[in-house]
Amino acid sequence: MSERRRSSERRRRQMEEERLREEERRRRIARARRRRQVIRRRRMMALGILLVVVVLIVAAAVTIYRRNQERKQQEALEKQQQEEAAAQEEAENNTLHIRAVGDNLIHDAFIETGSDNDWNFDFLYENIKEDISDADLASVNQETPLTTEHENAAGYPDFNTPSEVGDALADAGFDIVTQATEHAFDQEETGIRDTISFWEDEHEKITLLGIHDSESDSRYQIIEEKNFKIAVMNYSTMLSENHSIPEDSSYMVNLYSEENAQADLEEAKQEADVAIVYLHGGQDESVEPEERLQERVQFLAEQGADVIICSHPHILKGYELIEKPDGKETLVYYSLGNFVSAQSSLENLLGGMADFTLTKEGDEVTIDSYSMIPLVMHYNADYTECSVYKLSDYTDELAQEHGIHEENPEADFTISALEEAAGNAGELHTEWNFQTDETDEEGTDTGESTGNSETDSQSNDENNSSSDQNTAEDEDNGGSGNSSLGDNQNTDEN
Repeated sequence: MSERRRSSERRRRQMEEERLREEERRRRIARARRRRQVIRRRRMMALGILLVVVVLIVAAAVTIYRRNQERKQQEALEKQQQEEAAAQEEAENNTLHIRAVGDNLIHDAFIETGSDNDWNFDFLYENIKEDISDADLASVNQETPLTTEHENAAGYPDFNTPSEVGDALADAGFDIVTQATEHAFDQEETGIRDTISFWEDEHEKITLLGIHDSESDSRYQIIEEKNFKIAVMNYSTMLSENHSIPEDSSYMVNLYSEENAQADLEEAKQEADVAIVYLHGGQDESVEPEERLQERVQFLAEQGADVIICSHPHILKGYELIEKPDGKETLVYYSLGNFVSAQSSLENLLGGMADFTLTKEGDEVTIDSYSMIPLVMHYNADYTECSVYKLSDYTDELAQEHGIHEENPEADFTISALEEAAGNAGELHTEWNFQTDETDEEGTDTGESTGNSETDSQSNDENNSSSDQNTAEDEDNGGSGNSSLGDNQNTDEN
């Protein structure tokens, strides 16, 4: 019995051990399974993390690539824009827009109006100020000397213009003022010195031409504007018959002579890219340039003048581009007429604004475009309204209110008449006969001024049909001078 009990006990223990071993085995299997699951989860997590890292790296790489591409594109765009801006700036710096107007002639009527306006003359130029300021360079022919003494201000015949007119010209935007005219010596040496002192003291940036207070002064000046060096010079072919200049003061006004013009152009062209000559002379008999003026123009063109701008006749004449045998060109405006005046004929009240553009390529300067903008000098009957207008801005109402109808009742002063007169002074096409042998050119100017006195200039001009001085005798008294265009001459001072 006990043996069976022991045997049963052994079996029970064996079964218990077997159970324990099975449980242990199961636990090991469970632990192994859990370890594998943990490892699998860790691997999955690691793979997930790795995938995220890879994605982040790829995304970062793509972002960096895109940013680099965008940066490169932006840099390329900025470089292109900079290159285009530089090219545009270079093109702009190689383009020079120039405008010029004619005679600024201040009669007594305008002096009185200015004095009533606290000696401010801006009203004369306010309607074209923007057109003047828009140009790179703008010039005006200041016909008369300037004075800072109001009690000495005077109109015809011995002009002495209030210096505030000069202030108004500067404020309008003019850069160049020419003063070699027949009236330059109206106030003799004192007038010359006062005028020069005013410009130098009050408007030193303005280039003053044609008059001097020192014999050592150059007759030309060099203006540097953008990429251009422009030589500018101004001569008058006469002085007023009321004033002869003493020989020891002849340097004070640039009187025209072939010798001086040739020497000045030869020297100036060595320094400058382009030469502009302002020539005060001519007659008012026709809108066509007279033979004497054409001879002078041809001579100046042969000496290297690139642009010639003429004043004095007080009427608008034509203009043209001269093609020379050497292939170069000279632009000529034969007369810009009056800019400001109180004269009383349509022809004397119609002026012109020369408008041309120069371009530079390398060392070569060419005339890119050119035209004439017609201007109208407006004043009413009592001169309380006085101003220059572009003809395109002028109205029938203003034309009807013009003071010319009181001064000259027979005058046909209408927009259509002004437009017709402006059209008659358009572009010319002259047949030129340039000398090819330089020796043939010498001595051809039989009317050349010696530059020493008014008498030389006048008498020599008289040897060549009628003199420029014909106009000088009548022109500035508020009348139409010797114009053959049909207007009555007004000899009354305005």
